[in-house]
Amino acid sequence: MRVKVFRNVVWTTASLMALLALAAPARAQQRETERVDRTIAFSAGGSVTLKNFSGAVRITGTDRNEVVIHAVRRAPRERLDRIKLDIQASGTRLTIDANKRVDDSWWSLHGSNVVETEFEIEVPARTDLDVKVFSSDVRVEGVEGRHEVHSFSGNLTLLRVKGAIGAKSFSGDIEVTPAGTTEPELVLETFSGDITARLAEGSNGRVRFSSFSGDIQSDLPLTLHNKSRRTLDAQLGSGAGRDLRFKTFSGDVSIRK
Repeated sequence: MRVKVFRNVVWTTASLMALLALAAPARAQQRETERVDRTIAFSAGGSVTLKNFSGAVRITGTDRNEVVIHAVRRAPRERLDRIKLDIQASGTRLTIDANKRVDDSWWSLHGSNVVETEFEIEVPARTDLDVKVFSSDVRVEGVEGRHEVHSFSGNLTLLRVKGAIGAKSFSGDIEVTPAGTTEPELVLETFSGDITARLAEGSNGRVRFSSFSGDIQSDLPLTLHNKSRRTLDAQLGSGAGRDLRFKTFSGDVSIRK
């Protein structure tokens, strides 16, 4: 019987054959790519809900009365066959679920229902958004409505957006650039990520900041109302605008122009 010695570990021929046998299923589980393209008639003023685990997401507002979805899904073939991209439209609501389980018994045995999915989505410019992801980076551009965008570790970027914005990430960064000079209501929250709000000169509002160890800096003048070690309450411009709320644990907040 031949014996191979490597770094003080003894491998017999039988052991090597066993390892190769174990490696064979791993090769069979190589990831494949699946593309999904859908166009759905959808009037302005509706709401779009998206759930995703991983894979970058980009949502752009257009002047068309339709939602266009381009998705790239990556996972082993067996998982792609049993976990589907589910798209449901009902009246003024559209729901997109990137990890819809088809076979619960298979999932209970294999313990994973995750397909990495990258999204390019176009929506009517006036659309409410409800986006919940885990490790996806999310970018929203040119959309007007009420927006709730949540991620655990992904970065959130909202550019040229109108309407109330609620954005939350645990360790990702948040950047928001509202369109125009009228400031929407902002509620931005992270644990260890940083927050950047880019506001036009002459903006008005009430800035409320709270953090355990983070700092806040502003390019625009603030009139201080109240300040403690962990909170700040200040007036931006005339203070006549909406509340601009920033909350972190250790992340910093920057108000830029």
